[in-house]
Amino acid sequence: MQEYFYLSAIPESLVASHLPPAEFGNYLAVGTKKRIRGQAIFFQLDPGKINLPMDYVKEKLVPYENGEPKRSVFLSIYRVLENVPLEALLNLYLVTDDGKVLELKPVEYVDKKRPLVHLYQQFNPITTRVASRLSPPEFIKFLTDTSKPVSTPKLFFAELTLSKLAFDPTSPIENLPYPNPDHLRDCLLRLKEYPERPTKTVLRYYRGEMSYRTIQDGFFIGDQNSFRFYPFPSREDLEDIYYSWWRSALVQCF
Repeated sequence: MQEYFYLSAIPESLVASHLPPAEFGNYLAVGTKKRIRGQAIFFQLDPGKINLPMDYVKEKLVPYENGEPKRSVFLSIYRVLENVPLEALLNLYLVTDDGKVLELKPVEYVDKKRPLVHLYQQFNPITTRVASRLSPPEFIKFLTDTSKPVSTPKLFFAELTLSKLAFDPTSPIENLPYPNPDHLRDCLLRLKEYPERPTKTVLRYYRGEMSYRTIQDGFFIGDQNSFRFYPFPSREDLEDIYYSWWRSALVQCF
């Protein structure tokens, strides 16, 4: 059977499997007997560009006695992101809580140079939600500068939409599904009042479930030297090409 290798973002882990990405994502979300539900976000990895414990893989990644493929073998659960080279990352997969899988491919990022505030949801290795004046590439550079006491070697996050709040913190919240919107507005106002401040924490802890409809440009993963960008589909493509996944994403957690 073919071997696949994945970097799971929630929770952070390195996993080997006989399942291809769509089947693996469905397995992570709902299990084998459909008795659980939960989102999943993971990367497929190029095994030729990462140091893997292949002796352990050969020992553990074997089909079940009835011939069924081995669904998962955990290879690491600690500081995984930090030790996976960016060049080993293939496509990114977003899984709804009922097991629908959306594939995102990396593309070159074009900085739109918008004079606005951004909202970032970090996944690994920290899980805070942060408002920032910094563009995604600048945000990566800022947080992966290990010469500073507050830093991380590598960072994986998504940019979330702020709608009109990105330009004017006093604008109506409208239909943004964020908890404690008054606190979010206060954070944005604080950044506006103190232009020398690059970031402001909005939520200290990510609870493991997010509304995919809040994704703006897409997902970013990078270190001090480089980064990768995985764009989120346009609303038109979501409602046309990816309708099944999008419908599932809109009714998640119900």
